[in-house]
Amino acid sequence: MLNDPAHTKRVAVCFVMVLTVIHHLMIKDSKTEFLIIGSRGQLSKININSITVIDSSIKPVKRVRNLGCWFDEHMAMDIHIGNICSNAFKGPYNIRQLRKFISSEATKILVHAFVMSHLGYCNSLLSGVPQYQLNHLQKILNAAARLVCLVPKFDHLTLYLIDLHWLPVEFQIKFKVLIFVFKALNGMAPRYISDLIRKKSSP
Repeated sequence: MLNDPAHTKRVAVCFVMVLTVIHHLMIKDSKTEFLIIGSRGQLSKININSITVIDSSIKPVKRVRNLGCWFDEHMAMDIHIGNICSNAFKGPYNIRQLRKFISSEATKILVHAFVMSHLGYCNSLLSGVPQYQLNHLQKILNAAARLVCLVPKFDHLTLYLIDLHWLPVEFQIKFKVLIFVFKALNGMAPRYISDLIRKKSSP
C-alpha cells in the first residue's frame, strides 16, 4: 500500500539523501515542502500527511514553486500558465499608456523586456500541454504584436508576426526543446541534460 508507514519512511530517507548531496543543506521548516505527483487515481491511493526528516515535520503541498516556475500535483501546468498570463498581460497594458509617445522600435524593446521575457522563460516545460493552454499564451503574443505594429483589433496578424520574426507560442516551445536536443547531441549542454539523450545506432 502506498500509505504504508514503510513508504513514508523511504520518502524521508530519500529526502535526507538529497539534502546530503546538495552540500549538506539545513532544513528550514517554513521553507521546506514536498509535492506528491501523480494522476487523480494514483493520488487517491496515497495518504501521507507528513514526513519527519531529522527533527522537522514536513507536510505535502498541492503546488510548489521552483526557480520561478509553478508545479502542481498533476503536472498540468495550469497554475504556471495562469501566472505567466497574469504577469505578461501587465506589460501590454502599461506600454499602451505611452505607445503614442514612442517609436515602434522602442515599443519592441519594451515588449521584449516586459512581455516576451515571461513567455520565453523556461517555456520548454510547456511542451505537450493542451492546445487551450497554449491559446492563452498566444493571445498575449498577439496583443504584443498589435501594440508594436499598431494593428487594428480584428485584422489578421500572420504577416506582422512574420515581419517581427516572432514564432507562434507553440513553435517557440518546440524550438527551445530542439535547441536543448541539438546541444546535448553535440556536447554543448550540461551533463545532466546530455545524459538524458541516447543516440539510436544505425542498423
